[in-house]
Amino acid sequence: MRLKYCAGGLLLAAFTAVATAGDSIAEKLAAIKKDYKAAEEAFYKPPKGTPKISSKEFEKRQSELFQAAVDLAKTEPKSDDALDALEFVLTVPRAYYLPAGIPAMELATEHHAANPKVAKIVAWLGYYPPHDRANPKEYKAASALIHAVAERNQDRTARGQAMMALAWEVGRKFGAVEFKNNEESEKLAAAAEKAFDLILKDYSDCPRMMRKGQRTLGDEAKGELFEIRNLRIGKTAPDIEAEDLDGAKFKLSDYRGKVVVIDFWGDW
Repeated sequence: MRLKYCAGGLLLAAFTAVATAGDSIAEKLAAIKKDYKAAEEAFYKPPKGTPKISSKEFEKRQSELFQAAVDLAKTEPKSDDALDALEFVLTVPRAYYLPAGIPAMELATEHHAANPKVAKIVAWLGYYPPHDRANPKEYKAASALIHAVAERNQDRTARGQAMMALAWEVGRKFGAVEFKNNEESEKLAAAAEKAFDLILKDYSDCPRMMRKGQRTLGDEAKGELFEIRNLRIGKTAPDIEAEDLDGAKFKLSDYRGKVVVIDFWGDW
């Protein structure tokens, strides 16, 4: 796809190859990314004097460009450049549900499960996984990649992303039955606690690979464990020390034995 300006404003033409046959995969991918950025600008913040494209048109362009990147990866599927193309697709969760999503996951599983550079893809898939019931095909492809990285990747950071993804999956299963407060929920709570404990033991200092400057996997696991161990039915609520609206200091434990409603809110 190329964005062209004309007298009537911004014209979005259908995707066509913007690189020549002799260009490398990296050069062709750079052209695809450039077109993607232009499409984003045309949708989110069009240049002054040009019309904003519709969400339908933007989604169409996304789909075309993601598919172009996957087709590019297929030309040399084992190369790091191919993995870069797959990363471009699979670090945008919307792509999972487009035609390019499943093929991108399958290519990454087949050719890059042992590649340390797959870490960022797995981090995104683990945090924004396809739903197992609403999107079973996408879930199956994502799960296959995550399990393959967990089993085959020797790089500690990459494997840590996969293990964290698996821990979050158990955590979500527990969350779905937590309020039943029965034997099943207790078993899943124990399984989730074990999975996050493993993260603390083996991958605590590994960075989350989604974006720069994010917390470590250990930080994430500590938060999850605190919730499982303290913030669920049947557990004693952690004590809170604060001031009321009149400035008087109080503790939550001061009201033990009474019905207390705690309202957490924020303003941005």
